[in-house]
Amino acid sequence: MRARARSAAVVAAVIAGAALVPSAAEAVAPAADSQPLLRVKLGAPTPSGPLTRGGATETFELTVENPGTKARPYHPWLLLDQNGPSPLQKADITYRVEPVNAPETAVFVGHQDGGWQGAFHPASGAVDDGFEVPAGSKLTWKVTVGLTKSYPTINGGFKLTAGSVQRELERPDTLSFAAAPHDKPGTFRTWIEKTGGCEGLPETQCQSLNVRYKVSGHGSFDDALLTQLFAGYAGVQAKNPDLVVQAKVDGHWKVMKGDDHTVDLPAVAKGLGADSGERNLSLRVKLGNSTGIRHLTRLSLRTETRLDAENNWAFAGAPDTEIVLGPVKASPAPSTSPSGTPSPSGTPSTSPSGTPTTGSSATASTAPTSSASPSTPAAAHDGSLASTGSDSTMPLYVAAGLVALGGLTWIAARRRRAHR
Repeated sequence: MRARARSAAVVAAVIAGAALVPSAAEAVAPAADSQPLLRVKLGAPTPSGPLTRGGATETFELTVENPGTKARPYHPWLLLDQNGPSPLQKADITYRVEPVNAPETAVFVGHQDGGWQGAFHPASGAVDDGFEVPAGSKLTWKVTVGLTKSYPTINGGFKLTAGSVQRELERPDTLSFAAAPHDKPGTFRTWIEKTGGCEGLPETQCQSLNVRYKVSGHGSFDDALLTQLFAGYAGVQAKNPDLVVQAKVDGHWKVMKGDDHTVDLPAVAKGLGADSGERNLSLRVKLGNSTGIRHLTRLSLRTETRLDAENNWAFAGAPDTEIVLGPVKASPAPSTSPSGTPSPSGTPSTSPSGTPTTGSSATASTAPTSSASPSTPAAAHDGSLASTGSDSTMPLYVAAGLVALGGLTWIAARRRRAHR
């Protein structure tokens, strides 16, 4: 997977059709009118103790204070950073907001980079409307959170960060919530193994591969896992690679759907956990009869894995594995290093990046690229999985726009931490 830098800056916002692109410098600049920024504070949750799936909720107070001499707007934004590999769905979290000394309030929920987000706004207004905090005054709400029965068993607890859609706060505030009976999350790895030639052909004409999946620790995935294979080619020889990828399904080899750069692999059934052992997907990769490649060419292969669910953020993947392929009657010729595997359609290759609620999104990895010779199978690489975290030191931004069926698309950049 391509590594992407952690960033506190948001690249774009689309609210009511207007584009907003704040820079990192703007994110830390003082207010234009020299008025102090708002101060947000989260109270201690009650009752105390870990949350359980489908169990009791916990409630805390969120207070925003305006120390200035002029009224200021406030656009609340809560970001949940789960401890564990599985992205969250909107229904995984119980979420309510009740005003204490604030206007009547409505909530809405989205997800971004595999994480869950909740925001709230005046009930009489639109989703992008803010509250007005009078000068020298405070507004307070009671916020209730909990885990539904669908909260992934492979995840532990979470950190909740209170930020703002706009540059309105001195700094965010955070709370941490444990989960019972297990707060330490399980782990997920996926990697690619080269296993030599196939079909009686040398590996330079047909390469046999295993894509492996393993869960360690407690819990399992409640959804099937979908994986895409991405291929990059060295040099300019690959104008028409005619890449053919076969997978062994129910004991039979089946050609996978895709193109010369992106191929959909068979799903891993839901329920993958430590008790189910490793899952192995056998592949055969070769060039078809109509290939435009005339010489041995290096290919760089990697995978991205996501849930078969509404939030289909690519949360893990196997790092680059290099193979060498040519046509059946290829003549050896030197080739340059691979140009790199492409990102899936709609996925930016650099950070920061926008994350819609649907569609493909790249995940981060710092694993090295295999440099094994074409005649020697490369050692297996452990895939790195990426989870997301909100920035606790910088003012936070979000982009929101209404999409079909009244849903909300979140487009923002959040800081990421890579786990091996």
